[in-house]
Amino acid sequence: MKFGLTHRALTSALATLGVLAIVLSGALPKASVALLLLGLAGALLATERFQQSTAARYTAAIVPSVLLGVELLRFVGGAPMLDLAVEFAAALQIVRLATRRGATHDQQVILLALLHLVAGTVLDKGIAYGFCLFGFLLLAPGALVLSHLRREVEGNYRQGARDRTGLPVDVPRILRSRRVIGPGFLALTCLLSLPIVVFTALLFILFPRVGLSLLLFQNQHALRSTGFSDTVDLSGVGAIRTDPAVVIRFRPPAMSDPPATRLVLRLRGTAFDEYRGGGHWSRTSSDRTVLSRMGSEVLLSRPGDPDRDAVYHFELEPLEPTVLFLPAHTVALRWPAAAGGATSRPPPLTRGAEETLRYEAPPDRVLRYDAYVAPAGELQDEALSDRERARYLQLPAELSTRTRELARTWTAGLATSAQKAAAIQRHLATEYHYTLTAPSGGKPDPIDDFLFVSHAGHCEFFSTAMSLLLREVNVPTRNVSGFVGGTYNRFGGFYAVRQGDAHSWVEAYLEAHGRGAWTTFDPTPAAGAQPIVESAGVAGTLREMFEAIAQGWDRYVIGYDLPTQVSLMLRMQRSLDSARKHVGYGDAVRSGAPLLRPLLLVLAVLALGGGARWLWRRRRVETETPATARARQQRVATELWLQLEEALSARGVARPRNVPPLRFTEQLRAEGRWPFADEAWILATRYAEARFGGVPLSAEEEREFARRVAVIRRPDAHSATTPPDARAT
Repeated sequence: MKFGLTHRALTSALATLGVLAIVLSGALPKASVALLLLGLAGALLATERFQQSTAARYTAAIVPSVLLGVELLRFVGGAPMLDLAVEFAAALQIVRLATRRGATHDQQVILLALLHLVAGTVLDKGIAYGFCLFGFLLLAPGALVLSHLRREVEGNYRQGARDRTGLPVDVPRILRSRRVIGPGFLALTCLLSLPIVVFTALLFILFPRVGLSLLLFQNQHALRSTGFSDTVDLSGVGAIRTDPAVVIRFRPPAMSDPPATRLVLRLRGTAFDEYRGGGHWSRTSSDRTVLSRMGSEVLLSRPGDPDRDAVYHFELEPLEPTVLFLPAHTVALRWPAAAGGATSRPPPLTRGAEETLRYEAPPDRVLRYDAYVAPAGELQDEALSDRERARYLQLPAELSTRTRELARTWTAGLATSAQKAAAIQRHLATEYHYTLTAPSGGKPDPIDDFLFVSHAGHCEFFSTAMSLLLREVNVPTRNVSGFVGGTYNRFGGFYAVRQGDAHSWVEAYLEAHGRGAWTTFDPTPAAGAQPIVESAGVAGTLREMFEAIAQGWDRYVIGYDLPTQVSLMLRMQRSLDSARKHVGYGDAVRSGAPLLRPLLLVLAVLALGGGARWLWRRRRVETETPATARARQQRVATELWLQLEEALSARGVARPRNVPPLRFTEQLRAEGRWPFADEAWILATRYAEARFGGVPLSAEEEREFARRVAVIRRPDAHSATTPPDARAT
């Protein structure tokens, strides 16, 4: 492994992880993300020749100033300050990565990558950030060690410097060398991250979880979902059927064995009562009331009964707007308690027009709640006043005559509202086609064009058409938006509801036996009223694994709050008490008996550690590669020569720094004035053979070399080794 190339690859990887922690947060505009990714790719492809050029120096000096000026202009124009600061930090990293020269710049790259990860905790703490953080922790020790080594090399060996043997030091040659580091060194260095991760995890678990309200710069980014705001335009709904982003995870009260791949469960979000023509739905009321709580339970119609009701467990990702999604006939909500009885404080809930539930919570918080759904046979009485009935029978004046006639034709001879609703639903579901292209969306009267021309559209066209047709035959209706169900995740054991599962259906007010209630009808053909199924095979498996990991990250890392911490501590305390009771630790202490088990355990650990160390050292000796053996021989030969050079210097014969060892001893022999010159030449020749010729020194030769050096160094050899000029003096 080349030293310089490995170091460059590690620092580039850290820089990439830091930039990805920012751009994958979803908080930056798409244009900025695209430019940053293109710049990062260009910086990674920049050659060392460019980085050493004058153009790179001008780039490093001019581009940051230009970028700063652009960001200031955007700030004056009203762009968010936090987004601009993060974009500028990422751009600085890209510029430094493209123009880096030497270890000093690489250390700046590592520092910027760390700052980007810190910024990532503000922008987004999702699973993408978790992967970036884990990769940074794994690679950072190796990158820091290699940066230190490179800085030492570049700092100690300047141009023209020589080593202790007198040879010129070639710094580029050292960076290209494959003998400075090896795979084992790099692997062991990166493994230093394991104790760091363990220590960080313990600190994360044990440090008291407190609310940090001073952290005002929070991530204000949440998934935007069409169809749950105050208005709906038919020309803009339907395209989200292809969006695979997970918005809800839920577990039903019972699952088949094996669980069904898809589960149809209509999760109601909001509804609309006023159709203004031209494909526009809206609400006539904006009133909201705060729902009261009884402990951790919110009553919608009556208290929940786990023995009687079906209990669904939900995890709702941050959405805009903050609408709560529930199955039909939900009677109560409950915020689940963590193990040990601790319960997170639930957000305030409000009930708005058309039974829309909204919650007040930070936009980066996953909301967990349980829904109690009444059994199918339970009768409900939802009174409808004359004023409300008029709202749900409202029709635009420009509704076409043939649309009105079609409603009466399809329901001719039917007496009850239920029969009329079933008939219209059947006609739409069997005689029209589901499509995402919405060919009638741009027409002046999209519903008339859908019913009589295109005969195709997305779910909003079907639900809107049914609502208008039922209103024409005096059946109160409202148009409902929500999600249609989910696909099963075998790794997480939950059903994933995606943005693409957004759906629209109809609620019709039916009366029977003196009671009235809203009843669900879905006129969309089955092809458009099913949860989307993600790709199968390897791609589908990887997606399921990623989504399951994302859920665990959100639940056990992002959602790790004070109640969860207290519950974990209580659970650990109970486990410890149970273990003590099982091994009889407390009885042994109280009776004064010696604690043999802990002592034996410590001795066993020490014995295993000593045995593992002995085996590792023995295997290391046995598996010494030729390259490692050659490097060791060269190191030994160099140490022996340094001893000889020290002995010669003690005798008043110092080697000039620009003369190699072998030539120096040859000059001594040629002068003929030094009695030990022949001996020194023999030793220098042997050193050169071992150091540069690849002729190894045996253990006996090493001892003989050291003995001869000792003879030269001995004081009693003064008369034989002192130069003639010195004796005359």
